[in-house]
Amino acid sequence: MKRIQLSFLHPPRYLECALEDTILTTLLAQQVPIRHACDNGVCGICLTKLLAGEIDYGAKIPRGLTTQEQAKGYFLPCIAICKTDICIAQPKVRIR
Repeated sequence: MKRIQLSFLHPPRYLECALEDTILTTLLAQQVPIRHACDNGVCGICLTKLLAGEIDYGAKIPRGLTTQEQAKGYFLPCIAICKTDICIAQPKVRIR
C-alpha cells in the first residue's frame, strides 16, 4: 500500500492506495470529487498537480498531458499508479 496525501484539506487527509490501483480509482473509492471522463489518459480532464512523490504510467501513454503540463508537475490520475507515497493538489471538480 502507498499513501496519497490530500494537501488541499485542512488538516491534510491521507488515503491508502493499493499498489495495482490507479490514483483515480482510489480517489473515487474514497469519495474525493474529481473530474474525469475517458479513464485511459487521452482526454486530460483529470489533470492534477503532483506536489511530491513519484507516479508511474506503466505501459500506458499519457496522451492527454502536454510537455508543458508535465514540466509544471501535472499528471493524469486515471492511468497513474503510486511508485512512492505522494502528495497532490486539489483535483478538478468532478462533473459527471
